[in-house]
Amino acid sequence: MSELLKSDQKKIELLKILADGKVYTYYHLSKIAKTNYETVKKNLSFLELLNLVEVIKVDREESASGAASYRVKITEKGLEFVESLK
Repeated sequence: MSELLKSDQKKIELLKILADGKVYTYYHLSKIAKTNYETVKKNLSFLELLNLVEVIKVDREESASGAASYRVKITEKGLEFVESLK
C-alpha cells in the first residue's frame, strides 16, 4: 500500500474501520483514524460518490444534541472492496 497517495491510504483506512458494519459519525471516525474532521469529510464524500459508503445527514432539529451531524455506514459494495484487499 506504500505506492498509494496518503489520501488514498486514508480512504482505505476509513473503509476498513467501517467494515465492522457499525454506523459512525465524522467526529468519531476522525478520532479512530487519527486525522481531522475535514479530512474525514472530504474522503468520505469521495467514497460516497463511488457508492462505497452511505452518508446520512442528521439535521439539528432531528438530533438529540441539537447539533447537525453526519452518520456514515459502509455499503455492500464497500464491504466487497475491503474483502478484495485481503
